[in-house]
Amino acid sequence: MNYGQRGRELLQDLKRSDWLPSYNEDGVRAALQEINSHTEELTVLVRAANRASNDPTNGGAPSGPAVENRPSLILHDASIRRNKRCLLAYHAYRIDKLRALRWEMAGTLPDPAKFVLGEAEVDFFTEYDRLVAGHASRTPLAALDWNADQNPPEENFVQVRVVQGGLGNVETEMCGQVELEKGSTHYLPRGDVEHLIRSGAVVQLGGEETF
Repeated sequence: MNYGQRGRELLQDLKRSDWLPSYNEDGVRAALQEINSHTEELTVLVRAANRASNDPTNGGAPSGPAVENRPSLILHDASIRRNKRCLLAYHAYRIDKLRALRWEMAGTLPDPAKFVLGEAEVDFFTEYDRLVAGHASRTPLAALDWNADQNPPEENFVQVRVVQGGLGNVETEMCGQVELEKGSTHYLPRGDVEHLIRSGAVVQLGGEETF
């Protein structure tokens, strides 16, 4: 019997990853099974203690668990609590990463991220994005770009290269309409292409000059 090992392994997966490891469904299931095993053992010990307390041969005085069983009770209870904390921490960490990713990518879930997320996590990202977009459209500040950088940019114009085909034209505030052909390079206002930079459709080049 491993005592809290399964939950610990899940957190170690997170620690070893640069962003998020693939959702460890087998590890989560193993941790839940370990909780169930400890719960069954704990239930057996508690029922035995209750029977001993209700035994009329002991004079009716409540005796509680037998002394030799008390360490086992404490150990099983501690293991259950440890695995629960590990499972909650594992999922809370991943959810926090998904929330941050939503703001970083302006609601677009990158394809590489889809391969490491569980089905429920993809659903969470989609629903969270829907709620954010709905809230933004109903506030007095709906005209603001909620997906813009939270920190002021160091430059107003950026040089970008188009790496994704089929983008068509983008309407810019100061440069008019610009055709974004794959492989082309442009010097454009940051605010007009920031969502494309975040989605990976264009890449920002080094050596930008402040306008």
